[in-house]
Amino acid sequence: MALVVKQVQLGTDGRLVLPLEVRKRMGLKPGDRLVVVGEDDIATLMTPKRYAESLRGAARGTYGKSRAEVDAYVRRERRTWPR
Repeated sequence: MALVVKQVQLGTDGRLVLPLEVRKRMGLKPGDRLVVVGEDDIATLMTPKRYAESLRGAARGTYGKSRAEVDAYVRRERRTWPR
Protein backbone atom coordinates (compact mmCIF):
# COMPACT_ATOMS: atom_id res chain seq x y z
CA MET A 1 0.00 0.00 0.00
CA ALA A 2 1.44 3.37 -1.02
CA LEU A 3 2.06 6.09 1.51
CA VAL A 4 -0.47 8.95 1.45
CA VAL A 5 0.97 12.42 2.07
CA LYS A 6 -1.53 15.27 2.25
CA GLN A 7 -1.27 18.72 3.77
CA VAL A 8 -4.05 19.84 6.14
CA GLN A 9 -4.71 23.11 7.92
CA LEU A 10 -5.26 23.40 11.67
CA GLY A 11 -8.35 25.42 12.51
CA THR A 12 -8.45 28.17 15.14
CA ASP A 13 -10.13 25.74 17.55
CA GLY A 14 -7.36 23.13 17.05
CA ARG A 15 -9.36 20.90 14.72
CA LEU A 16 -8.20 19.44 11.46
CA VAL A 17 -9.93 17.46 8.75
CA LEU A 18 -8.39 14.16 7.70
CA PRO A 19 -8.33 13.78 3.94
CA LEU A 20 -10.96 11.43 2.53
CA GLU A 21 -8.31 9.07 1.13
CA VAL A 22 -6.75 8.69 4.59
CA ARG A 23 -10.13 8.10 6.24
CA LYS A 24 -11.01 5.46 3.65
CA ARG A 25 -7.70 3.63 3.99
CA MET A 26 -8.00 3.60 7.78
CA GLY A 27 -11.67 2.58 7.60
CA LEU A 28 -12.72 5.59 9.68
CA LYS A 29 -16.25 6.88 9.99
CA PRO A 30 -17.79 9.78 11.94
CA GLY A 31 -17.56 9.23 15.69
CA ASP A 32 -14.57 6.87 15.53
CA ARG A 33 -11.81 7.54 18.05
CA LEU A 34 -8.12 7.96 17.32
CA VAL A 35 -5.01 8.02 19.49
CA VAL A 36 -2.62 10.92 18.86
CA VAL A 37 1.02 10.26 19.72
CA GLY A 38 3.13 13.42 19.65
CA GLU A 39 6.88 13.78 19.88
CA ASP A 40 8.72 17.02 19.08
CA ASP A 41 7.47 17.99 15.62
CA ILE A 42 5.87 14.64 14.72
CA ALA A 43 2.27 13.56 15.39
CA THR A 44 1.06 10.04 14.59
CA LEU A 45 -2.61 9.07 14.43
CA MET A 46 -3.58 5.48 15.19
CA THR A 47 -6.71 3.58 16.00
CA PRO A 48 -6.81 2.55 19.67
CA LYS A 49 -6.39 -1.12 18.71
CA ARG A 50 -3.30 -0.38 16.61
CA TYR A 51 -1.85 1.73 19.43
CA ALA A 52 -2.40 -1.07 21.95
CA GLU A 53 -0.74 -3.55 19.60
CA SER A 54 2.26 -1.22 19.17
CA LEU A 55 2.78 -1.26 22.96
CA ARG A 56 2.53 -5.05 23.29
CA GLY A 57 5.69 -6.37 24.92
CA ALA A 58 7.15 -2.92 25.64
CA ALA A 59 7.59 -3.72 29.35
CA ARG A 60 8.62 -7.34 28.86
CA GLY A 61 11.32 -8.30 31.35
CA THR A 62 10.85 -5.21 33.51
CA TYR A 63 9.62 -7.15 36.55
CA GLY A 64 11.25 -10.48 35.79
CA LYS A 65 12.07 -12.78 32.93
CA SER A 66 9.84 -15.67 34.00
CA ARG A 67 6.39 -16.03 35.52
CA ALA A 68 8.00 -17.11 38.82
CA GLU A 69 10.16 -13.95 38.91
CA VAL A 70 7.18 -11.71 38.19
CA ASP A 71 5.11 -13.46 40.88
CA ALA A 72 7.97 -13.02 43.38
CA TYR A 73 8.17 -9.32 42.50
CA VAL A 74 4.42 -8.89 43.05
CA ARG A 75 4.61 -10.69 46.43
CA ARG A 76 7.46 -8.37 47.54
CA GLU A 77 5.50 -5.30 46.46
CA ARG A 78 2.34 -6.44 48.25
CA ARG A 79 4.28 -6.82 51.50
CA THR A 80 5.06 -3.08 51.35
CA TRP A 81 1.41 -2.04 51.06
CA PRO A 82 -0.09 -0.41 54.18
CA ARG A 83 -2.54 -2.58 56.03
